[in-house]
Amino acid sequence: MELLSDFDADPVSDVLRAVRIRSTVYCRSVLAAPWGFGVTGHGHPAFHVVTSGTCWLQVDGEPDQLPLSAGDLVVLPTGRRHWLRDDPATPATELEELLASTPLDEHRRLHHDGGGPPTGLLCGGFALEGGTANPALRVLPATVLIRGVNGHPVPWLAATLALLSAETASAAPGAEEVVSRLADAMLAQALRVALAELQSSDGAGVLALRDPQMAAAVERIHRHPDHGWTVGELAAEVALSRSAFSARFRRVVGEPPKRYVTRTRLAYAATLLHKTDASLAEIAHTVGYGSEFSFAKAFKRTFGIAPGAYRGQRHGVPGLGRNADAAVLAQ
Repeated sequence: MELLSDFDADPVSDVLRAVRIRSTVYCRSVLAAPWGFGVTGHGHPAFHVVTSGTCWLQVDGEPDQLPLSAGDLVVLPTGRRHWLRDDPATPATELEELLASTPLDEHRRLHHDGGGPPTGLLCGGFALEGGTANPALRVLPATVLIRGVNGHPVPWLAATLALLSAETASAAPGAEEVVSRLADAMLAQALRVALAELQSSDGAGVLALRDPQMAAAVERIHRHPDHGWTVGELAAEVALSRSAFSARFRRVVGEPPKRYVTRTRLAYAATLLHKTDASLAEIAHTVGYGSEFSFAKAFKRTFGIAPGAYRGQRHGVPGLGRNADAAVLAQ
């Protein structure tokens, strides 16, 4: 007999095992335009499912607002401060103020009638075991977006939402624990999408997430690609000697830390070339190079193509991806 749990080990599964939910909060809303609310960033993962209508998401530190429509799920792995609104120009009050003026009904639903087209949302947040220090979450993009198909959630999300709806409407014993575990499954599925995308472009980075100290070093490199990290600095950041850090990083990640730093900086530059109109000089400065010449030389040496030529090509980031926007997967 084949055991259902007899799966081959893989790096994504190893990382997901370390992400455990302690508790979850959620709220269903029906909001008629105009409406908008802001959510304070507490560092814990947050999620929003658009169950009907459309809206816009703005995330602190991100340049553009993101359009969302029915069936979309967006997860903010580190719970960065963000705003949801019916239109990019609509002012947004704080969520706490909105809840104070419009209390939830007996089914924990929020209703706001602005007279315009309605949007349905399922919003929530997770508190994780171990607090907000999980390095796997900090390496991921600010938003993980899983698009719906023809106005409906992807199949696994639709099944989870149906079970959530049934349990939240139930008074059966154990409903609270079942809801928590369903939310745990939803977060794991969404993180799997983002980790799989990260693995396809940076398998070494995912492998590093198995080792907390190496994961912390990788997180710092990705968070500050403009910084000229030295081996000594990174070693000090994770409380290891220079020699111990260098040997361990190479064993876990598969290449020396300095080479990984260079690839990360240049891959981020490739993302900017692909997705922005910034000049080569501006991009060189953004990723920590002193001149456009030194940046162009390093880029061509690493990827075999000049940055200007790469900008004109229709392909993804070579070698190592660092998606500055959302990780998007429509299934």
